[in-house]
Amino acid sequence: MNELLILFLVMLVGVGIGRLKFHSFSLGVSGALYVGLIFGHFGFGVSHKFFELSLLIFVTSVGLLASRDIGHIMMKHGIKLVILAVVITGTGALLTFLFKSAYPEKALIEGVFTGALTSSPGLGASLEVTNSPELVTIGHSVSYLIGVIAVILFVQLVPILGRIDIEKEKKGFSSGMERGEGRPVYSIVIFSLAVVAGGLIGMIPIPLGPLGSVSLGNAGGGLIGGLLVGYLMKRHTGKEPSAAVLSPLRETMLAMYLAVVGLEAGEGFVEIVVAHGAPLLGMAAVVAFVPMIAGLILGRFLWRMDLVTLTGGITGGMTSTPGLGVAIDFYKTEDIGAGYGAAYPFAIVCMVVFAKLLAL
Repeated sequence: MNELLILFLVMLVGVGIGRLKFHSFSLGVSGALYVGLIFGHFGFGVSHKFFELSLLIFVTSVGLLASRDIGHIMMKHGIKLVILAVVITGTGALLTFLFKSAYPEKALIEGVFTGALTSSPGLGASLEVTNSPELVTIGHSVSYLIGVIAVILFVQLVPILGRIDIEKEKKGFSSGMERGEGRPVYSIVIFSLAVVAGGLIGMIPIPLGPLGSVSLGNAGGGLIGGLLVGYLMKRHTGKEPSAAVLSPLRETMLAMYLAVVGLEAGEGFVEIVVAHGAPLLGMAAVVAFVPMIAGLILGRFLWRMDLVTLTGGITGGMTSTPGLGVAIDFYKTEDIGAGYGAAYPFAIVCMVVFAKLLAL
């Protein structure tokens, strides 16, 4: 069957289901993920190129839209978001170490760490030093889906269970922020520049001494490229990226990205789970949820951060692009992207370091 037809059918059905509400809860755009899982289980699939394309365009759009806030966020919360990234990844690594100590298939649990925190660079780092790459990959594959779902549920349930006024949190985010009257503008040249800049930034190796090096890839590079180009455009021209154009593009690319993730994860997922059992899923859920809870306690109850910035920081600390998209969709604000952009690069570096240490 035509790959584009499959992809857009999954998006159509998934986003349609996502619009249905159960009391105050709905799947939103993440419905594409779950429908993709079902289609993937029954043998439908698309090229991985759609994953790479949708990811790069999505994160670049987020970066451009969040660029107006990144300076304010870095001045107000910069060091806190860096610490948050270290705490979240470090908590996940500690839990993985404890599980690994008690589980016979050590390499399988190494994969749980990178999968639950949805980190492809982390997986690559682990594969470089492990003696059992097949087991690491299986652990990552099973845990990746759990990590995606965990962040999506966390983002949506925290405000509901905590009875938090989202509109009040948005006001808390913007308090003390001076925003100019920049004229919204969209240019294919500017957007293409951000994509190219992001692709190049993502290729730059970051040296980690004896642990080798890491690059941010399309996800990290595209985000930083969007933030950088948007920030410079506003600073030097007084113009800012147009939300009227970029927001629908961002949402469409997110739905496509989640659909591809579901299609790829659905193929063989049931067989892997049956082969390796429920304990692996349970450990993945713990490694995914507990670091986010630690981040929530640190940011909300100790630092009193507004939930918009904190949610961006937590999804960035989890290196979760799907979580970022769902948070933007759920909160109805692009401001989530600023906190994500500040935390994500540091989380990627931490993931690579911890993944290699766990594999030693």
